[in-house]
Amino acid sequence: MKFELFCDVESLDLVRSGSIWGNIWIGISGCPFPESNWNDMPVAFIVELIDAVSFVRQAEGRRRRVRFFDGPFWIDLVGRGDGAVNVSANAHGADKKVTVSVHDIARSLTAVRTELVRACLERGWGEQMDVRRLQAQ
Repeated sequence: MKFELFCDVESLDLVRSGSIWGNIWIGISGCPFPESNWNDMPVAFIVELIDAVSFVRQAEGRRRRVRFFDGPFWIDLVGRGDGAVNVSANAHGADKKVTVSVHDIARSLTAVRTELVRACLERGWGEQMDVRRLQAQ
């Protein structure tokens, strides 16, 4: 698969500030980005990624940048208007780029979103703002 989202729900931790941290990364043509088991804020990141995909899929040329919250890493999404999205990642100076169907992105996002919401609810974190936002999507 050209684009796959990964989240290790066993790594989730609710910190004092109320943020949920855990391992999240993207596979782009089989290469992990920013790296395998990247520790960041997975719930907040996925909320932003879902919003971005929803926006860019609507028309050709629509653009969104989704930043990881820890480190200088991001992915850029550009709608093609034909049911596909161009995805590029700033990968340590060498850009990684793929074109992915919206269906494939949505399938990966939905699977991780479902697992992440379940894990947060099981831990009693359902009232956290980012978890509520993720549930609403």
